[in-house]
Formats: sequence, C-alpha cells, structure tokens
Amino acid sequence: MQRRKWMRQEKTTSSVGRLAVTAGLMVVLGASMGATPSAQDDERQHEAEARAALEEYIRAWNAEDNEAVAAVSNFPRVSLGSNGQVVLRETAEEIVTDFQMLRQSGWDRSTLDLAEAVQVSADKVHFRVVLTRYAIDGDPITTTPGLYVVTKQNDHWGLQLQSVLPPTFVRE
Repeated sequence: MQRRKWMRQEKTTSSVGRLAVTAGLMVVLGASMGATPSAQDDERQHEAEARAALEEYIRAWNAEDNEAVAAVSNFPRVSLGSNGQVVLRETAEEIVTDFQMLRQSGWDRSTLDLAEAVQVSADKVHFRVVLTRYAIDGDPITTTPGLYVVTKQNDHWGLQLQSVLPPTFVRE
C-alpha cells in the first residue's frame, strides 16, 4: 500500500522538478568534493603531528625520563586505570613515575603495538592503542588495550588522557 502511494507521487512529479533536484544535488556534491582533499590533507597533518607526540611519549617512557614525559604531555593530564582509578596531574611537576620500582617489578620496556586514529580534529586526536610491556629477557609481561587522547594546546601536541582496559594478555 505504501509503495503504491510513493509510485503515484513519483508519476505526478514533473520531469523538470526532478531535473532541478538532481542538478542541485550535483552542485552540492561537487562543491563538497572540491573541499574534501584539503580537509583530508589537514586531517592527515593533525593525525601525523599527534602520532609523533604519542611516539615521543613512548620513547620518553622507555628512557625513564619523567621530564621528557612531562614535556610531551598537556595539562591537566588524566589517567584512567583498568580498575577505574583516576589520576589527575595539574602540572608537569606532578609527572613522577618511580621507574626503579617499575624495573623491580620486572619491566624493561614498553611498545606501542597499535595506534589507530579513530577521531581526528584540528586540536585533538583519539587513538585506539595496544601496548605491551616486556621483561628484561624479552618476553612480554602484559598486553593492554586503551584509548589515548593527544591534544594541541598553544601549538603543542601532547598526551592529555590515557585510559586503559584490563590486560588482554598477562604472563603467568
């Protein structure tokens, strides 16, 4: 019944009206397609800059350099742990990781196994990440998925939010 009504309405629509609608759609599509390459280039540039900051963060972490970790961060910096714990750091001086204690737990280094940009804007990129922590013997200790948000503040890209889920792999 509904289909018949639509078919009757289509029959009564003038071909001039259909032509005008089609032409209008073509103009809109053509205009948006003309803007697309520039917008895509901008998006790729924002993602590349944010990714560089994320990779620098991992380098600083593996170098056990709290100052470098702070330098590649934006504040306030929020960390959401796998159990829901929240750590808020208002300033760079609050970035203090006890790397000696981390080493005593068996950690040697971490790798960023996946950093997929899932949302990109001019001042913020959301990355779906997977990180693995390794022991000194080279064996993996844990593999953890998460979401890292890298923001641009005062022309500086830095990690501002880390949210990790429970590990998908834990060495026994």
